[in-house]
Amino acid sequence: MGEKIKIYLSDWQFNAGIVGLYNILEYAKDEVAINEQYIEIELEMLKNFEEKYFNYFIEKYKETTPWYRIVSYKSIMKSHENNNFENFDKKSLDYLNDYIKMVKDYLKRPNYKKVYPFVENDKDIISLEKELKTIRINKSDKVEDKIDEVKDRFKTINEVIDYCNSEDGKKYIAAKGVIYNIINNGWNGVCFLNPQTKEHDVYKDYKEYFVDETINYLKSNKEKFKYNCFVCDRKMNNMNNDLSFLNETGFDVARKTSHVWDFTNDVAICDLCKLVYSCLPAGFVYAYDKGIFINSNISANDLLKINRKLRDDILHKDDSDYRSLTYRALVKAINEQHSSKIQYELQDIQIVRYENERYRFNLLSKEVLKVIRESEKELKSLMNTGYREVRTNFSIYDITIDRLLNNYNMFTLIHKLLIYKITNSQSITTYYHMGHVMNLIIINVNYLKGVEGMDKVKENKELVRKARAYGYYLRQEYLNKDRDADKNKIRGVSYRLLNALKTRNTEMFMHNVITSYMYVGETIPKKLTIALENEEILGIIGYAFVTGLNGGEYKDKNENGGENNEN
Repeated sequence: MGEKIKIYLSDWQFNAGIVGLYNILEYAKDEVAINEQYIEIELEMLKNFEEKYFNYFIEKYKETTPWYRIVSYKSIMKSHENNNFENFDKKSLDYLNDYIKMVKDYLKRPNYKKVYPFVENDKDIISLEKELKTIRINKSDKVEDKIDEVKDRFKTINEVIDYCNSEDGKKYIAAKGVIYNIINNGWNGVCFLNPQTKEHDVYKDYKEYFVDETINYLKSNKEKFKYNCFVCDRKMNNMNNDLSFLNETGFDVARKTSHVWDFTNDVAICDLCKLVYSCLPAGFVYAYDKGIFINSNISANDLLKINRKLRDDILHKDDSDYRSLTYRALVKAINEQHSSKIQYELQDIQIVRYENERYRFNLLSKEVLKVIRESEKELKSLMNTGYREVRTNFSIYDITIDRLLNNYNMFTLIHKLLIYKITNSQSITTYYHMGHVMNLIIINVNYLKGVEGMDKVKENKELVRKARAYGYYLRQEYLNKDRDADKNKIRGVSYRLLNALKTRNTEMFMHNVITSYMYVGETIPKKLTIALENEEILGIIGYAFVTGLNGGEYKDKNENGGENNEN
């Protein structure tokens, strides 16, 4: 057993680094001890850590790299060769030419040329790049007449792919990809991300800058050290390491001394913390130039579990819509995490998102977390719903989660969805029905209870269902009286009711309700008069009533949120 090192939870960036360090070591099959507020590693685990570091990123994010875009074409070539090029058409030729342009572009880049000396291979990749040329085709030419040229290009491409897919080729070329696609999202300006670095071997550079210094520091006698680490409070010999290498964090302590008290810098970290911070990109989950991290710091185990669920759900899904993907993964991770520990009280958690090279923060209070848990079924029904404004698509699920993250109720969204559904506008296309709006109203009731402290939630949910039923049966009376009522009368009443709800005008709302029931010769349900109590109750009951007035009857057993044949 070697020397053991305890690394305690701290700020969100350091916690992301802890998650990243754990992920890297776990992927390398090292057994990391997880305790209540810290993880414990052995010094021996830092041996060959630079290899473990890049292996993790390459495995988890290889499909985002230029290396993968180069080598993945091999399966396409095999398919054409197996079919004797029978299906090789103009589209295939255009794709081949685009592929060749892409390959040449990457192979010629200075950053890639720097690692070629470290790839042990008898092929000259620079000569292969020069040899590889696109195939010109005129309008009068036939694609089948170019097959010999295609075969010739395939031969060269095969050599390029074999070079890139060799052990050293993947090691260095794929590493370059994850450096500029993933790692530089977390930190920059030092080590292999320092434009002035003299070491072109990225593995050696990382080892010397982060790993070796950490090992030497941990082995050193710290009795005479007079400084303390800003993060972990360990003793250290100098103030050479600061936080300026982290994106959107820190400052140049040498040039901007005015940023600290009395022009004396005390913001410095030890070599171990510097190593942990370098693992921050492995703690975030990145997709499509965006990242997310859940700082659930109740315990180290909680922190690791919830982020592992998030990572696995995002990286194992093929979805081009990053926001939907991350929101769904976020909700799933939260629900799974807390359903496994119902006996504990929910705690606030911090959501950190990396977008447009900036960090964005949301604090999910335990009340909002409870809303998400209690609304799991209703949220699930909204996953494939949305609307289109002119040329822009919007996901109702995403908007709902976004509003919960930012502590907004759903009234304005409900209002918009009802207006869009009632209005026959050529610029608006809807992909939802009134059952989905009803589920949004239920989510809103849960939110108002959890965040704004609304009383009688169970009774209010029942009122919501009854209010929708009242609206539905009033609709039937209108249709019995006039088969075309849906085209004008019901729509007109709905607009007036929505205008009253928008301004929370109880008198106007009840006036239109009374007029509508008088028109069909029916008695107003007593329960509807509860809407007179206050503005929130008016909104809850009123929107449910309008929902019923414009759609099918709500059915609890329908998991999709209502009937699919609604108007």
